[in-house]
Amino acid sequence: MKTPKAADPRIKLPHRFSVLSSASAVLLLMAAGQTMATALPAHATNWTPPAASYAASAPVHTTVTMDDGVQIAVEVVYPTDPSTGARASGPFPVLLTQNPYGAQRSDPTDSGTYFVQRGYIYVASAVRGTGDSGGQLDWFGDRQGKDGADLVDWAAHTLSGSNGKVGLDGCSYLGVDQWFTAAAVGKSSALKAITPFCTDSDFYNDLTGNGGIPTPFVAGIAQAEPRGPEDDPTTDPQSVTIAQQASGGSRSYNDAYWQSLNVQKKLVPKIVGNNIPALTEAGWNDLFPGGNLGAYVSAQNAYYHRPLTDPISSDDPVTGRYQAIVGPWTHGEHVNEATLQGIRLEWFDTWLKNAPTGMANTSTPLHLFENGANTWVDSAAWPLSSDARTYYLGNGSLTPGKPTDEGSDTLAWSAATTANTLTYTTAPLTKAALLNGPTDVTLYAKSTTPETELSAKLSIVAPDGTVTKQADGILLGSQRALDTEESWYGDNGTLLKPTHPFTQASQHPVTPGQTTRYDISLLSNFTKIPAGYRIQISINSQPPADFHFPVAPTPQELANLAGGSYTVERSPQAASFVNLPLTTPSSATPSDTDWGPSS
Repeated sequence: MKTPKAADPRIKLPHRFSVLSSASAVLLLMAAGQTMATALPAHATNWTPPAASYAASAPVHTTVTMDDGVQIAVEVVYPTDPSTGARASGPFPVLLTQNPYGAQRSDPTDSGTYFVQRGYIYVASAVRGTGDSGGQLDWFGDRQGKDGADLVDWAAHTLSGSNGKVGLDGCSYLGVDQWFTAAAVGKSSALKAITPFCTDSDFYNDLTGNGGIPTPFVAGIAQAEPRGPEDDPTTDPQSVTIAQQASGGSRSYNDAYWQSLNVQKKLVPKIVGNNIPALTEAGWNDLFPGGNLGAYVSAQNAYYHRPLTDPISSDDPVTGRYQAIVGPWTHGEHVNEATLQGIRLEWFDTWLKNAPTGMANTSTPLHLFENGANTWVDSAAWPLSSDARTYYLGNGSLTPGKPTDEGSDTLAWSAATTANTLTYTTAPLTKAALLNGPTDVTLYAKSTTPETELSAKLSIVAPDGTVTKQADGILLGSQRALDTEESWYGDNGTLLKPTHPFTQASQHPVTPGQTTRYDISLLSNFTKIPAGYRIQISINSQPPADFHFPVAPTPQELANLAGGSYTVERSPQAASFVNLPLTTPSSATPSDTDWGPSS
């Protein structure tokens, strides 16, 4: 999958336990939803989740002092004797979650009761600057990671009833803090396993700067957080981030701040070095679809001392210590909760109780739901193959051959999402194909303004005309510079996953009237496309209403976009095209799994 440096581009590639307020829930619902509830794959072992042996105590509230004197509020739920209600003798391993939405919960079942009933102490902390915790709030980061490391040490060595082994649990923000904690604990920690579910691996590119355009995500999270008694929301670090993004300051770019928060490049190597196993989960329809794939790639590469952002090929060795699940879900919704809890329990029992589950012995630690086939596939590689097919934009069509006649289409930029859309569709496929990985859409276009905003959407069209979205992406024209070292290329050298620096230094204005190349990266997907279906690419000057994430250009960007008109070229000299990661469905091996009931 690697090409020589002639063009030397080296190929790269449980909702109940996340307490969200209505404000952040609005953001979550912006993701494209999956109406069906789909069970997770079971493992091909004889292990099944044990029945409950204990009851759960009422939450016990206390505080833990951090290294800088800040008091972090925690609640602890203990296993109890079901018949007497007395604390069970133990000792027990501890599961810890760090929650920015307030640790205190009126319903004790939110405090990890499932795990408590099966022999774990469950600890929920309020992130500093939230709930009853002291200190000032930040947006993830090293400080929260250090707090997590202090909490792990407390849970292992001070907490009554602990056996000295700790695991991390939680989804969304509660999952993200696991990355920072596991990176901060060091090599001889009591932390033995983590389960960062419904998280991402590159916060700037996928959460806060889609295509180089800032998003309101941080501000949305801030609205959902109960501010702590010592936090000043006008001056805390999180507010600085929000203000800089909105005004076009340093943090509206992929600057040193965001680079320091990069899970794939900065945190995962430390976690692997700290010898901490990780099981991740994400959805194809999440806020950041398949966002854990970057972490999976990085962890496997770090473990075997390969370049962190290289794709995993079929002949690369992998380890069962780092596993990933990607299903047909949104942000932790539409999964079978009992099955999901059972898989996390199996992971924790494997690493915290030395249970003979066999879970870590797999040679295929990547578990993918194959959309369109309604089945699971187990793999080591990602993507499964590096096949790519190039289709060129024509007069409403996508064709394998370059255009032979002059042609172009026009888009007008508008601040509203009602701007016109250009649509290009293939002929019906003569054979079934598997969409397998990220997609590149390369446009040659002229603009009347010094800035452009171009989005692309990949869909499949059924014989009856039903259109189903598969992936999308967006690019700010001034951030079109391509990082060829980290972009992914197919076997035939075709660009599959364009990567852009998105830094202030890499930004270059668009020259009005000049034909310019724009490489738009579309999110990964894994979908079987039956014979007779067509593939469709839609181009817009604004993200469409069903775009996977909202974007909010800065005032300067809006000024440079206003009144723009784009001419998308489809001529022999400037042939716009799409590189599709298509392979044969036979390249995917169905998982040897059982299905749990729908929820």
